[in-house]
Amino acid sequence: MYSCAFVPDSPADMPISMGARTEVTFGAATTVPDDTEWYDTVAEAESADTEGGPAIEVVEDFPDLGEALVVQPTGSPSCPAVRMVTYASEGGRYAVTGYWGASTARPGERSILIEPLYDYTTAEVVAESLVSCLAAGSPCAFGVSVDPAVRDLTVGGASPTWVREVGYDGGTCYVWCYEGMDVPALFSAAGVDPSGFTLRQVIDGLGVRVGDEAPY
Repeated sequence: MYSCAFVPDSPADMPISMGARTEVTFGAATTVPDDTEWYDTVAEAESADTEGGPAIEVVEDFPDLGEALVVQPTGSPSCPAVRMVTYASEGGRYAVTGYWGASTARPGERSILIEPLYDYTTAEVVAESLVSCLAAGSPCAFGVSVDPAVRDLTVGGASPTWVREVGYDGGTCYVWCYEGMDVPALFSAAGVDPSGFTLRQVIDGLGVRVGDEAPY
């Protein structure tokens, strides 16, 4: 016997759940293995595992935290991916030790084969990025979009700290960042339960808007 699961008409109504919040300690000493390879820049260190792929670009460096916001030009499917990497520095050289959040620009459709293909609004892409930052416990929220309208993004009426253009595969993407944004506190204040919610609840509860675009 076969059963057919309910498929929402919009990605805004896809159920999402998050695990327990991961605590992040800033400024803590990072233990680096003895066989770690060190590089001249954070971008070189992060690009080392891409096996000849396009070079990764550092969009913003937070040296006091040992973190850097980087963009990988080709994600999946052929969309720029942005993530916050953690790194160690020693004698002017760098080694990437991990990352705590990542998001991929979605120009219109999901890339996971078992999920239906949806047309995403830019607000929904932003909401997904906020979800990816939810568990980090970091005072920073970021994301990436292929829509220049993201320059008009507001969350709870507040504009990003900055929005920057980054080239990829002959195109342009737009990386946005809110410094000093406590994402878990925003979710809590909006009454969005991390154990079960939808992007519609995130958009409405946190007040995600992109100019005059319909949010979903």
